[in-house]
Amino acid sequence: MNPMHHIGEENPGRSRHWWIRLGTKDSDTSLTVSANLAAALDNLGDDVNHLYYWDEGHGSNVDPGDFLAWIAKVTGDSKRRRSAK
Repeated sequence: MNPMHHIGEENPGRSRHWWIRLGTKDSDTSLTVSANLAAALDNLGDDVNHLYYWDEGHGSNVDPGDFLAWIAKVTGDSKRRRSAK
């Protein structure tokens, strides 16, 4: 599937926040796929957080804490709100 067909100004319902990660040893996805996607989204004005995991393979997830912090930032969640529940 080519993700480029699903982004763009003709898709106003797309997400405006993107967390894109890829391992540099990924044997399933070319590094240029995520780079092109990140560049295209950035050019549309979306919030893009794109990094490569050095020496990691497909499906790596080495910064889950950073991901959760990013979600909290994007959604406006705060520790105060969570502790008030």
